[in-house]
Amino acid sequence: MRLSEIGIDRPGLNMQSEAVRQKTLSDIYALHATWFRDGPSSGTPAGVANFIEELRLAKQQNLKVLVNILQMDADYDTPLTMTDRGWRAKPLSQINLTKFSNRFRALLDALKAANLPLDAVEFGNEDDCYYYDADVPNGHAPSDAEVQTWLRGGDEFLKTGAQILHDPRYYPHKIVTFGLAHSGDWPGAKPQSLARPAQMLAKLANVDGFNYLDNASYHVDGFGTHIYASPSNPTQSATALLREDVWALGRAKPLWVTEWGFLDPTKFPNKTARNESEGVAQILAAFDDLSQRVPIGPLFFYSYSSGAVDASNHEHGLVDLNGNFVPVAGVLSARAAKR
Repeated sequence: MRLSEIGIDRPGLNMQSEAVRQKTLSDIYALHATWFRDGPSSGTPAGVANFIEELRLAKQQNLKVLVNILQMDADYDTPLTMTDRGWRAKPLSQINLTKFSNRFRALLDALKAANLPLDAVEFGNEDDCYYYDADVPNGHAPSDAEVQTWLRGGDEFLKTGAQILHDPRYYPHKIVTFGLAHSGDWPGAKPQSLARPAQMLAKLANVDGFNYLDNASYHVDGFGTHIYASPSNPTQSATALLREDVWALGRAKPLWVTEWGFLDPTKFPNKTARNESEGVAQILAAFDDLSQRVPIGPLFFYSYSSGAVDASNHEHGLVDLNGNFVPVAGVLSARAAKR
């Protein structure tokens, strides 16, 4: 039976203390995970140094690392507007690609100097929604012109980063497209996300006659996707989203599930599962079943710790507020050990 590797997300770990970094990464290794996902917090010398130390600790635990590269405020020439979520809206079509290139090269140069090779790079995060790529219309469905703006902005960001990554000084590393949020597919979704985002991503294969997924300079190794299942039916909802991706993107490249979990982990018990642990087991079984027919890459659980606390003082992650593993961690560890 073919089983995907298990990874674990812990965003912003490089901004935590060394003790927190060490405990988090040793816990992830103890759970039999083989991958870890995070990205640099800034392009400043301090931000780069913190990220290098994080990667060094990850490698000491024999973890492979998926580096999430996002656009940052410093990549833009003009002030950015603030969103209602407390961070600035960053349209990829307006990024200064020279500034981004310089920042990305500086990071890769520092990693090379530290003798820390990368395993894979994911360019972007949930860029099918307004909050991560402000080229996505906020408040209305996109026009054809707005779709083209979104495509060209994301294409050039991916192309610029991928070409730098394929420089002989840095290559080889696997390249993964941004994880699809699928927010536009949720019932009652607000018009802040693209509907059927996998179909939109597939359009990158031909924008103005150029294939931004496979060309003479680089090729994409996997398509990123985020699968947040409904607690009322974990198996059906997770499978439906993955099938949507397969129908749009095909089977030539694996789907990397760079985030997965539940839309609302407080909705247990219910008719399909007594608790979150049973729900997680059902999602994993759905992933494993589908992976026998289509290529699925690593599965990154979101997340080691999330900060969301329920009435039982339980963080909806793998540890409680005291840093002890919760039952969900046992389910994930048992599945990871099979691989």
